Amino acid sequence: MNWKWIPSATLRSACLMIATLFALSETGKTQPVLTRIQDVVYLADGSRFNGLAFIDWKSFETQNGAVVGQNSKVVRIVNGVLQVQLAPTTDKNNTYYSVKFSSGGRVLFTEIWAVSPSSTTLRLRDVRAVLLPGGFVSAPNVVGGGNSGGGNGGGNGGGGVIGENGTGAFVDLEAPTGLIDGSNLVFTLSATPNPSSSLELYRNGIRLSPTVDYTLAGNTVTFVSGAQPQTGDIVRATYRTGIFGTAPHNLLSELHTDTIAENVQRGDLIVGQGSPVKWMRLPMGAANRCLTSNGLDAVWNTCLFTGFTTGAVPFVNSSSILTQDAASFFWDAANKRLGLGTNSPAANLTIRAGSSQGSVDLTRWQNSAGSTLASLSSGGTLTVQKMNVSSNAQVAALNDSGFGADPSAPVSGDFWFNNSQRARKTFEAGQVHPVPQVVCSVGGGTTNSTSNATLGSCSIPSFYFDSGDRIEMTLNLEHSGSASGFTVEIFIGASQVFSRSFAGTDTLAFVHSSGGYFPTGVALGTFSFGTAGSSAGSPFTGLSANATLVPTTAAQITFRARLNSASSDTVTLRNFSMIRFPAQFNP
Repeated sequence: MNWKWIPSATLRSACLMIATLFALSETGKTQPVLTRIQDVVYLADGSRFNGLAFIDWKSFETQNGAVVGQNSKVVRIVNGVLQVQLAPTTDKNNTYYSVKFSSGGRVLFTEIWAVSPSSTTLRLRDVRAVLLPGGFVSAPNVVGGGNSGGGNGGGNGGGGVIGENGTGAFVDLEAPTGLIDGSNLVFTLSATPNPSSSLELYRNGIRLSPTVDYTLAGNTVTFVSGAQPQTGDIVRATYRTGIFGTAPHNLLSELHTDTIAENVQRGDLIVGQGSPVKWMRLPMGAANRCLTSNGLDAVWNTCLFTGFTTGAVPFVNSSSILTQDAASFFWDAANKRLGLGTNSPAANLTIRAGSSQGSVDLTRWQNSAGSTLASLSSGGTLTVQKMNVSSNAQVAALNDSGFGADPSAPVSGDFWFNNSQRARKTFEAGQVHPVPQVVCSVGGGTTNSTSNATLGSCSIPSFYFDSGDRIEMTLNLEHSGSASGFTVEIFIGASQVFSRSFAGTDTLAFVHSSGGYFPTGVALGTFSFGTAGSSAGSPFTGLSANATLVPTTAAQITFRARLNSASSDTVTLRNFSMIRFPAQFNP
């Protein structure tokens, strides 16, 4: 063919068509042979994983020459079932898949896959691998043990642990935490590199230079502006932790050597304990025990229990268990009352003796040395070393409402009130002794009148005297002047029981009566009187027993006086008193 006669435009079109035909023909010959991967993904609690697997890869060429362009693929995992077909990568160096497992909108873990050519279906353990420095990928199940990838979770990005058994701790090819979006500069490592110079940071398999590309502070990596990872980049970190014998590992994985899996029992916890600190097995505590801190470790201890009876006061029993006794230790929150020995406190503090109380005191107060200062016996006797009381304008400090009969077995020193006899009594030397009562005792008035004037009075309550009582009455009068004599009279109610005239020269006078009470009334017995002056005192017989003071009615004794003749003299009642001696029979 004479090519020179073919127009140049036509020649170019023909060449392009021929090249296209050859390319299409060659592509058909180099289509990659895919390997099928299928497995079931579980969570740690035994439930099946549900979510998405994001599979990313860089451009590579298969062994048969097929060109695979950079791209990604999303595979849905339903009820744990994962199945996907991918081009093999193990027949080419520096080729791998980065797989992110996502559920609930967040990435849970990342794995590196190295897929081998296979005519049979592979499982995940057959494709998991470790990304080595320089971007090279280890063969599956070689470095770090059988499942050294991230299939066990923990966010290590498939990183394995080298030299865990006592030769040092290394973290290999960890995927730092951080958003790869072309603008984020800050990423976080799972541990702090120690020494810091041990950190090797790779971006898409290329090792980066510290200070030039990034800086390290603790476990935080900050990229220099302009060197930050771009969307689709793969960032990996390799470093030492400086801890020998216990390198970082996924908790409770086969790499976890601190706890032997077969010793774990239902309810056990894993806690950091001891010195140096390591993961330890903490067995389940006893019933009704709570996990608390003692400032150093987590320990089982007593705890508050919410299942108590309303009003019960919790306490620790002999077995160191928090418990209750709602029938005997009770708080009435509505009325603000505490009951000991009862769940129905009738006062702010109610103490009820138990069936085996015996002679044990109900309460006892002691000083700091343990000596008893006061006690209340089971029989109700209050014993104190000293009692200090004080009456005021409203109330008396002490009160004994009394009883209608004397105690059947009084002891020396007893003091009580017999309310039927209206008398206070004591017991000394083996006998009962009533206490005399001052019915009235006070000063009186003054008169210079020739008519009777009441200078004083004494009220007697109804039912006051008893048969056998003895009553004494005394009057003391002063006469000022000598121009006139004076007369003194005593009335019980409207009945006059005494009258006596004294001379004008008598400056002092007294009247005394002593008598007893009988069932028919009061016999004042005899009156005696005396003076200081010219007159001499002489006995005077009072009224007979028939002149009575009716015991069932109240009465008033009045003391009256008058001058016998008009003058400037005065008569003053300086004192009058009546004393009751209650009846008392002692054999």
